[in-house]
Amino acid sequence: MAKHVNFLASDSLQGRGFTSKIPALEIAADYLEATVGKMGLQYKGNGYSQNFKLFESGKDEENTFLKIFDNRKDRVFSRDKFVVLNQKPVVVDIEGELVFIGFGWNDDNSGFDELAGLELKDKVVLISAGTPESYKGEFSHHWNNSLERNKTDKIFHAGARAVILITSIQDKENKTFGQISRWANNPEYSLEKTISDIENHLVIATPEVADAILGKKGRWKKTLQKIVNKEEPVSFVAKNKIQLRSAKKVEEKNGRNIIGYVEGSDADLKEECIVFMAHYDHLGMNTNGEIFNGADDNASGTATLLEIARAFNQTEEKPKRSIVFLWVTAEEVGLIGSEYYSKNPVFPLEKTVACINLDMVGRVYEPRDSVWAHSPKPVKPFQEIYTLVNDFNPDLKKIAETACSTLNLTPDFSLPDNFFYSSDHYHFHRNEVPILNLSTGYTADYHQPTDDADRINFDKMKKVAELCYLVGIAMANN
Repeated sequence: MAKHVNFLASDSLQGRGFTSKIPALEIAADYLEATVGKMGLQYKGNGYSQNFKLFESGKDEENTFLKIFDNRKDRVFSRDKFVVLNQKPVVVDIEGELVFIGFGWNDDNSGFDELAGLELKDKVVLISAGTPESYKGEFSHHWNNSLERNKTDKIFHAGARAVILITSIQDKENKTFGQISRWANNPEYSLEKTISDIENHLVIATPEVADAILGKKGRWKKTLQKIVNKEEPVSFVAKNKIQLRSAKKVEEKNGRNIIGYVEGSDADLKEECIVFMAHYDHLGMNTNGEIFNGADDNASGTATLLEIARAFNQTEEKPKRSIVFLWVTAEEVGLIGSEYYSKNPVFPLEKTVACINLDMVGRVYEPRDSVWAHSPKPVKPFQEIYTLVNDFNPDLKKIAETACSTLNLTPDFSLPDNFFYSSDHYHFHRNEVPILNLSTGYTADYHQPTDDADRINFDKMKKVAELCYLVGIAMANN
């Protein structure tokens, strides 16, 4: 396992991402396929590869702009001043008048309601981040994501076709906008070329854009101050009209899952299977040239899965059900590889008795990992492990508990339900396949360039491999 991790998490593979300058994912997939081939696992295909196409969409800067029509002088802004959040269509076009409704805020306790009596159907709505109360406060420049989502959801529910949300005027350096923009402008990946024809669009923009819409520098601040001082709603049609276009470039990419299986020994039950899974991709490199080697995330799961496959393949008395070993790609960009497998499985999903997903299984708690102290998933001590199980088959949890007891491991079944959506097991979970997700938890190196092989605890990986073997045997023969 150390050999596998040291190769997969080496600088030479440049972080195993789609953004790498070399075909890093192809090199990793070749390595996995060659290793699986030496074991002699079976696969109903060409070699051990499940090839597919996926689509990468990124910003088309030449065709992305925001034009504000002013009687004195039209203003044109590029994407460094605005961004369409969660843009799904390849091209978004928004134009026309804007209705300003202050902060877009309503408060049941005070009766303050900026949406009351307004006709917003098919309108483009302009609002400020925050609330009148937070505008007065010391932390008014802090971004409250749940607040802004709640506000914009109500506006869209009222029929608006677009919302332009202006970040806090007290965020002098536009740090919030910068963070949102960097996140929103990351490439998106999908199995479908046309992502969506959604018609409601949320635009995040800077106060400079708001001033241009209202027609004069400083007018945005004065307008918000009037609302705060009077403590009553203010709405009007903005002075200037806009034309906004946000375009994406779509490129076709190659995806490649690696699959092998051990056929079951029972004439009937061999048509059913247990799937063991791990993703082998990671984040690649950043713009500064730093490499995100992803030793724990997820070279550790990838290498552990190779060892589990080797163990099952060498077992003289084969389990009754077949055991599938699945190394998926494109987890970090949207669980794409596992999505493709779920639509094109080796054994039908209704014949899949369980999916056991390994995602980050190579670390043991260190004091520096206390940065995750308030997370529900900080990295565990050596004798503990996170065991996320859904309730489609109660036997799976019992079997995991028994196997942990045999190995003197303490399972933690306490992770909240949102973790069902956090890794590749999601596409099995949503198809009502029993899942067990094994993880040692988040470390200080999670999604950092410091996630290197020298921090991996291979004894812990060995313990996880043993746990998987015991669970797999029990589920396959149950």
